[in-house]
Amino acid sequence: MNRRGVSLAYTALADKPPLARLAEERGFDVVWNSGNSVGLNGAMTQATRRPQFGTGVVHAFAHDPRSLAVACADVQELSGDRFILGLGGGTKRGNINRLGREFDHPATRIRELIHAMRLAWETPASEEVGYHGRYVELTGGGLRGGGQALAFGRPYEVAETRQPGEPRETPVYLAAVNRAMFRLAGDLCQGLCGHPMASLRFIQETAWPEIDVGLERSGRSRSDFDHEAWIITAISADREQALREVKHHMARFMATRSYAIVLDSQGYEDVRHAIQDAFFNRRGDEALVEAVPDEVAREHAIFGTPDEVREQAERYEGAVDTSTFYCASSLMSKERIRENVDLMIRTFGR
Repeated sequence: MNRRGVSLAYTALADKPPLARLAEERGFDVVWNSGNSVGLNGAMTQATRRPQFGTGVVHAFAHDPRSLAVACADVQELSGDRFILGLGGGTKRGNINRLGREFDHPATRIRELIHAMRLAWETPASEEVGYHGRYVELTGGGLRGGGQALAFGRPYEVAETRQPGEPRETPVYLAAVNRAMFRLAGDLCQGLCGHPMASLRFIQETAWPEIDVGLERSGRSRSDFDHEAWIITAISADREQALREVKHHMARFMATRSYAIVLDSQGYEDVRHAIQDAFFNRRGDEALVEAVPDEVAREHAIFGTPDEVREQAERYEGAVDTSTFYCASSLMSKERIRENVDLMIRTFGR
């Protein structure tokens, strides 16, 4: 059986800690949270004791490298090494809207960011870090405990919380849709936090072959890598409602031009064009739902009663390492999102 994960994306902030505790009680291996909230990550260290938890996802270009490295090191220590940094580059339009500009060569930028943070995590606090990339620079003292560091120009002892020589490194999982990012994930990252619209065919025919190229570059194998599939999920006694919910959520993702590879690589260019027409010409929610054929919805999501979604999720067993269930939220009220996430945890818990 695959490992089990759940995304708490779109739930209210106050609901996340109790939902995480419920996921822990139900035997989930990893809990993912949306957004970049450092405070939320701190809350997760207190809300749970056993499962890993991760950011799904941090936008790589929105953060100063040192600040992000320090935050990760702190959460990793407080949680007892359970924290995962889920990292993504975003889309061109999303970065313009969120950060005010686009970022060229995103794979190179993320590669440099990961290298810089790992150098900081591996370097004792008493030593200097000097990383100078094309896009990323990081200088100053290292972040690993032990030895002496400087406070206001005077040395002080840093508590050692690891075995001598062992770095305080945070596992980095990459959010990837396109080929370059899949290769980067295999080359440099501990895992993939898979985009929540990947079909089994896309995983097997596009994602894994590119990840394998990256793994070969780094001298690793699939056993060294955690491939997480994020599966769009809607659970309801009203099957038609659940189908509409996953269709609408999928359509909003698939309208994004940067994600064209998902449908195009499977021969669904006509579906992509229909979705984009409905989205960009602002023809409303029903037009988006109608643009997604039932068979495409079945291939890219799971929906229906608890028994039905359990059966549908079986197709991912063995094809990936971790099945992570992700709420089809875009048509849902806040109450319905809370209900659906609760059902995901109860349905797929052990």
